[in-house]
Amino acid sequence: MKYAGEIILILTSTATGLYFSLNIKNKMDICRDLIKLCDTLLLDLDYKITPAPQLLKNVLENSCITSLGFISENSLTKKTQVNSALSKSENEELSNFLFLLGKTDVNSQKKLISGYKEYAKNSLEKYTQKYKKDSKIYVSFGFFFACVLSLIWS
Repeated sequence: MKYAGEIILILTSTATGLYFSLNIKNKMDICRDLIKLCDTLLLDLDYKITPAPQLLKNVLENSCITSLGFISENSLTKKTQVNSALSKSENEELSNFLFLLGKTDVNSQKKLISGYKEYAKNSLEKYTQKYKKDSKIYVSFGFFFACVLSLIWS
């Protein structure tokens, strides 16, 4: 019974490390989808100029953008805070970006979208570096912490 407890402790601590690692990966997926969103918006502004609420609705229903379910159509009309896995400052930037969509002329829209795309690329790069640096550490610390606890417990 004691060994079963130690194995469960090791597995749960390792799973905790995996959770933190996957949390960073989720943030990376959100940033990638935000970049895809910006590319789609820029492409539409170059050729069709669909109204922003309809375009955002069409893009969010697209199957290739899956991790942006937290964005609602109300974000375009009211200044509401977006709640995602990203940091608070990144959520505020996203809220401001969504609120300003469709409020100015086409050239200003392109500049706004391009600027936010660069911001999302920088965030993606930051999370990619953090994932490369910290993901193995989270899992390793979880595993070795559990091993030390099980040795102390023995």
